[in-house]
Amino acid sequence: MGKDNRARRAAKQRDRQARAAQAAPRVSTSRPTDEEIRQLLPMAAAAVLADSPLADSYLAELGRYDEYDRAQVDRCLHALLSELTRSAWERGWTPLDVVQHGRRRLDTVSESMLLAAIASEHRPYRDSTVDPRWLDQLTDLGIDRPYAELNLSADRGRYLTLHTALAVAGFLQTLPGLARLFPPPGTATQARAAAAVPASSGKMLARIRALLAKAEGTEFPDEAEALSAKAQELMAKFSLDRALVDADPSLDLPDDSGARRIWVETPYVSAKAQLVGAVASANRCRTVSIEQLAMVTIVGAELDLQLTELLSTSLLVQANRAMLAAGKHIGQYGESRTRSFRQSFLMAYAQRIGERLQATTEATQAAVPAADADRLLPVLSKREEQVDALFTKLFPETVVRRTRITNGAGWAAGLSAADLAQLETRQQVRR
Repeated sequence: MGKDNRARRAAKQRDRQARAAQAAPRVSTSRPTDEEIRQLLPMAAAAVLADSPLADSYLAELGRYDEYDRAQVDRCLHALLSELTRSAWERGWTPLDVVQHGRRRLDTVSESMLLAAIASEHRPYRDSTVDPRWLDQLTDLGIDRPYAELNLSADRGRYLTLHTALAVAGFLQTLPGLARLFPPPGTATQARAAAAVPASSGKMLARIRALLAKAEGTEFPDEAEALSAKAQELMAKFSLDRALVDADPSLDLPDDSGARRIWVETPYVSAKAQLVGAVASANRCRTVSIEQLAMVTIVGAELDLQLTELLSTSLLVQANRAMLAAGKHIGQYGESRTRSFRQSFLMAYAQRIGERLQATTEATQAAVPAADADRLLPVLSKREEQVDALFTKLFPETVVRRTRITNGAGWAAGLSAADLAQLETRQQVRR
């Protein structure tokens, strides 16, 4: 029996070696054509990204191509990265999505090349054919005109340059399809781009975020309170102005429903997605999460999206801080139950936050004077119809997932922590 097992293992080893030899690139003995290089690159990119033993063989073959014409190799690599980047846009990804996901899969050198590839791919497009939300993402990523051409000849070592470029290409090859939130660059019409998001909205949100960032960064409580109060004042004024305009019976209610994505930190993605969903529901938005990508898509009216993103980001920070402060959890037999404790903690936190926000929303709406309520209710109803229509368009098939609570101590601790969470931002906005 032992001899037979050894024979079988030896046969399997020979089979693996034969398959590897067959898959390995063939050594080139003549000057390669562009087509030969282009056929090699996707396989090399997949091998580098997966850290496969074949990666060095592919890199060695590219090194031999370099000896004939390095510019030819660079040209083919550049074309591949440009095509893959454009393909990502066609599959529903945006620049911010690609970079956020890339930060979890790539090292810092590869991330820099990814940003360079995104900038280079945008060179042909006129701003009038790019959705303003798309341009905002480029600006947030530090990508501004004039967009630089991707440079693969930088003096940082040829092996590192090829390895990095192939890692980026391999990453782009793995991106799945997503719901398209707005048109890819080069396809937005001037009229659509102008109507996408009011310029004042982006500027106001930027001012609010800047104030809140300063409030979170200062060591002086009085200064933080003043900065937060100013941010809340801007939010309240903006919200009231928009509501009054939308409630004007002489104007057609514009459909400004849209969507945006929040990339949450791992682990405990499902619980954190529930927290975002709780905030969204209280703000008349709907959500869909893709746990494998640690990403939540929010669908709603533009102002509600802004509020949901602002509150979700703040509460995710608070929840994580409270979860860590609760410490580790050990079972009665000395086993670690920290993971189940924290998962249950965050789920309880999400539920209680949702209850508090929903109660605030209902109480605020109930306090609206009857005359204003008669004007606002048709607006809210129409907004709901618009959001539901967009949600169905983006996500025609969704599945409701139920999550089990496996740690009662974590659940109780999460409820207590949620009761202490600061929700004043939402309350001030609704006043």
